[in-house]
Amino acid sequence: MARLPKTRSGKILRGTMKKIADGEAWTTPPTIDDAAVLDEIGESLKGRGIGA
Repeated sequence: MARLPKTRSGKILRGTMKKIADGEAWTTPPTIDDAAVLDEIGESLKGRGIGA
């Protein structure tokens, strides 16, 4: 993965990324600049056998 998500609230983003890693349902935080990066994180984790 070449980039990280940008947001005004790191606390909310960390919680979302934890949900992605744990394979839990998650929603895109309204403060994120580019929501597509969260899908990229999920795909990257799946490639490593982590998450859903």
